[in-house]
Amino acid sequence: MMRSTINKLATIIVLSLCLRTAACLAEGQPVAVVRTAPLAIQELDHAITGYGTVSAAPEDTTNLNLPYAAQVTRLWVSPGQVVKKGAPLVEVAVALTEATNFIQARSNLEFARAELARVEAMARRQMATRAQVEQAKKGVADAEQALATQRQLGTDNGRTVLKAPFAGLVSQVGAKPGDRPPAGTSLIQLVCRDQLLAVIGIEPEERGRVRPGMQVAVSSVFDERMSVPGLVKRVFGMVNPQTRLVDVTVVLPPGKAELALGTQVKGVIAINRRQGKVVPRSALLRDANGAYVFVVRDGQAHRVAVTPGLENDGVVEVKGALAAGDQVVTLGNYELKEGMAVREEAGQ
Repeated sequence: MMRSTINKLATIIVLSLCLRTAACLAEGQPVAVVRTAPLAIQELDHAITGYGTVSAAPEDTTNLNLPYAAQVTRLWVSPGQVVKKGAPLVEVAVALTEATNFIQARSNLEFARAELARVEAMARRQMATRAQVEQAKKGVADAEQALATQRQLGTDNGRTVLKAPFAGLVSQVGAKPGDRPPAGTSLIQLVCRDQLLAVIGIEPEERGRVRPGMQVAVSSVFDERMSVPGLVKRVFGMVNPQTRLVDVTVVLPPGKAELALGTQVKGVIAINRRQGKVVPRSALLRDANGAYVFVVRDGQAHRVAVTPGLENDGVVEVKGALAAGDQVVTLGNYELKEGMAVREEAGQ
């Protein structure tokens, strides 16, 4: 019984629409075929969007170098490689000049000790003064210190293997086998993967609205499914001369591997949230009189002036004489005029 009643009502509605359409055709009025969507009320985020790259925190970046000149004899890693703590990274051989410095320092100590023994023997025969003995002792002390310095530098080792001081990611390799880097050259740059940053640029006019602690949705510009939450750490006080934007540093969650070092990302900074009436972006039209949408009421299109607001994920906030549930035209609206008869596209 219930199903029969529903079917009768549906038949009556369809017949009514058909009669209206037939009447319009009889009067020579056009009937537009449209697609509609209901006006919705949802949470809207007022956000600022910036673009940048994933980088390492400066305090979590370590440069491995040597205090002496050497020759690279073996390399185990390449940029982008993940390594464990203690993993071998690069092997170097002490340069000939540095090895010579160690040999020279050792020879100087042997000579200083022999000279001290000679002066002390002369002093016992009253052939050398106390001052000469003290001078010889100082020579030994200086030679011992010079040799200790060479050992501390590592020039007494023929070959040295630099190992990873912590688990991390090799971000740069500064030499290849056969190279002879001078003292202090960064051979390997290692970053801790547990704490990455995203540095994004925003328009200078937006700087005053962003504060540390604000939430940021960070995603790859090529695949928004690769997304992680972040927090604003720092807002810079000057315009980056290269990008002409203000840099914002965003801290990413530790241990997240979704976004690799160097990934180009989009950062959406949430400023505030509120409820609002929204329509699909395709429903919003503009002309010389301003923004408007068409709604379908009693089989006719009616123009409603609106004021656009925030845009989120394909929908636009609108303010105007609209009510929740109004059927807003999303397709075919460019051809509509006030009061024009419409019918829903088949299959909708």
